[in-house]
Amino acid sequence: MKNRKVLYYILLIFTLTQYSCSEDTVNLLPVGDTEATYFQNESQMDAGIMGIYQKLGFFYRFGGSQNGNTAPVWHLPSDDLTTPSTNALENFSGLNGSNWQVTLFYTYAYQLINRANYMLEKIEENADFAYKKQPELKNHHKGEALFLRAYMYLQLWNVFGTAPLVTTRITEISDGYLPNSEETELLDQAIVDLAEAAQLLPDSWSPEMKGRVTKNSARGLRGKCLVFRGSVNKTTEDFTKAISDFNAIQSISLTPKYSQNFDVNFENNLESLFEYQANSSPSDVNPFLDNDNFAVIGEIGAYYGYFSQKPSWIGNSYYTATASIKNAYEEGDFRRTYNMDLTSGVNLNVKKYIRNTAYATGWGGQDYELSVNNPRILRYADVLLLKAEAIVRSNANLSEAIGLINQIRERARNSGDEYSDVPADRNVNETERQKVLEWIFEERRLELAFEEGHRWWDLRRRHIAGEIDLKNLDFHSLDPNFRFEDYNVNFPLPEQEVVENPNMNQNEGY
Repeated sequence: MKNRKVLYYILLIFTLTQYSCSEDTVNLLPVGDTEATYFQNESQMDAGIMGIYQKLGFFYRFGGSQNGNTAPVWHLPSDDLTTPSTNALENFSGLNGSNWQVTLFYTYAYQLINRANYMLEKIEENADFAYKKQPELKNHHKGEALFLRAYMYLQLWNVFGTAPLVTTRITEISDGYLPNSEETELLDQAIVDLAEAAQLLPDSWSPEMKGRVTKNSARGLRGKCLVFRGSVNKTTEDFTKAISDFNAIQSISLTPKYSQNFDVNFENNLESLFEYQANSSPSDVNPFLDNDNFAVIGEIGAYYGYFSQKPSWIGNSYYTATASIKNAYEEGDFRRTYNMDLTSGVNLNVKKYIRNTAYATGWGGQDYELSVNNPRILRYADVLLLKAEAIVRSNANLSEAIGLINQIRERARNSGDEYSDVPADRNVNETERQKVLEWIFEERRLELAFEEGHRWWDLRRRHIAGEIDLKNLDFHSLDPNFRFEDYNVNFPLPEQEVVENPNMNQNEGY
């Protein structure tokens, strides 16, 4: 899929040319394609689908300043990362609806959802003539749009808990004033979308299309949504359905080495279920442009400069591993030394995605830590541990759940240049369910550290479920003003959205 990034230029199809209605222009035909004349064949429909994928890049862009990216939304709230800088997403103090990074996250999410809804409409409208040569692409495209929309619903629930549920294309301003979703409605819709996507998507794509989502992607993400919903609603049926989805995943396995999941040379590997396809600009990367600029394309890579203090002028707005996550690993666990630089006194210590990377070409690449190393959004290790959790929570076979944990630990032992005895297998004869559940969350932390917000999303859902109290957790923040309140499990909705939408209410506490 990387060699198809030139298709990002097709975002022009989402920009309609405006014409003034003077006597000289009112009867002129439009120059170039319009919505009415585009989407006539498989190639054009495929370009539209690529436009949905493209929006994922906005969540990984630098954005022109230390406050221009959305990474703090999922990285900073947990006890894995802290920052010498003052950031409301790390210390929760002063977090409100004016927070720019939260606003960006919300904006990008709904832009992606709108693109998905747009293409779902076009697929239905144009199916009779647009898929003459490759009729199977209709289902595949619909499955991709549903999957990507569902991923945004999951993320919106993780960040805000409640946000408008938009399932159709909005063409009238009056239709845009939707109310807050309630309880787990965002997850509910994601689960429905992913069930359909799993039926429509292909088992695999051709090599040049590798990286596009498949049936396995939908099964894995649906199972994750079910476990998340089940953990807060305490519904056993969700866990049994999740196990069924996880069991349906085929031809996927753990990579032999842990490091291969974060090495630029092993992207879209046998453990991968969903990655953002980071790449270099066809010309010269410009980290100050977004990638909806068409004359000079902006970033289509992934920014990791918050781990390496790049560019240097971001000052102390970098993220550093906490004492908590350093001490969570056993001495000798390969994941500990791969994920972090433990040299005494080093604050730039997170190395997971920048140890074996490659940079976008041009002046903005290495100096800005603009990488072409794909962020791994969903991988099989995550799925195995979610399956173990579902087994424990549904009162199924504990030894099976422990066996899944041990698969992860065995891979870790074999990931270094030499075999390690650490981490040792968990006792498969353990009979205390709560103990095994804690083992699972410990393993999720060790295995998934510094990735896609896994630690914060896990802490958040457990707090909502009443299993833990985050007010009593030591987040190991460097900020002495740190203070977590119950309402912080949901971030504030953008204030402008709340003010302009009479049907939307701000989250409690903000």
